[in-house]
This record gives sequence, structure tokens and C-alpha cells, in this order.
Amino acid sequence: MLKRLIVFSIVSVNIGYTGFLFPLLGVLYPNRVPLTMYNLLAFIFIDTIWGIILATIIYFVIHIAKINLTKATMFSIGLTWTTFWLISILSTRDFNITSIDNTMVIGVDGIAALITWIILSRLIKYYMLLKRQHTR
Repeated sequence: MLKRLIVFSIVSVNIGYTGFLFPLLGVLYPNRVPLTMYNLLAFIFIDTIWGIILATIIYFVIHIAKINLTKATMFSIGLTWTTFWLISILSTRDFNITSIDNTMVIGVDGIAALITWIILSRLIKYYMLLKRQHTR
């Protein structure tokens, strides 16, 4: 299960963040996130690592909290997103989240997390449906 979860998570994170967030940030902030091949490859690499981390978190949440895969996915993505932004804000000591730029980036990142959750949930449901059909 973990291997398949890692694959689904990598695909989902890359669609949500590399496919959605990277081009949008490139358009919104061309000086900070230029749309270059190097940046695209960097996004793919980092998002692949985050996909592996997310799958591992989901796997542990399932086994530690004893909740189903769908709830563990939603909880893990929300937890990871919230933790990332809390650490980011606290480490930079930039508490001005009311500025348009900060709010925009956090909001767009939240949309990317939502896209990731939707895609991952659908892949998981498809896998579970496929698994049920094979066991019959």
C-alpha cells in the first residue's frame, strides 16, 4: 500500500504544485519565480520529495490514529500545509500576513493543496474501487 500511495502522492503533488502553482507564481511574480526550465525541474524535484513525505505522513496517520485513508489524506495535507506556513512565518518573523503579496501566496498555495487533495483522493478512490473488483 505504501508504494502505491507514494506514487499517487507524487503525481498529485506535482499536478497541484508544479502544474498549477509554478505557472501561476511565474505569472504573478515573474521576478521571484521566473518560468525557466531550471525552475520547472526544481519544482518537479522538490514536489517529488514532498510527495514522498506526504505519503509517509498519510501512512503513519492511518496506522497511528486508526482512521481511514480518505480522512488521513485530508488531515495529512491540511497538517502539512499548516505546519509549512507556520514554520515559514515564524522563522522569517514576517507576521504581516495581511499584506496583499503574503496573503496571495498563502491563498494560492492553499488552492494548490486543495487541488493536490482532490487528485489524491480520486486516485485513492479509483485504487480502492479497482482493488475491490479484483477481490471479488
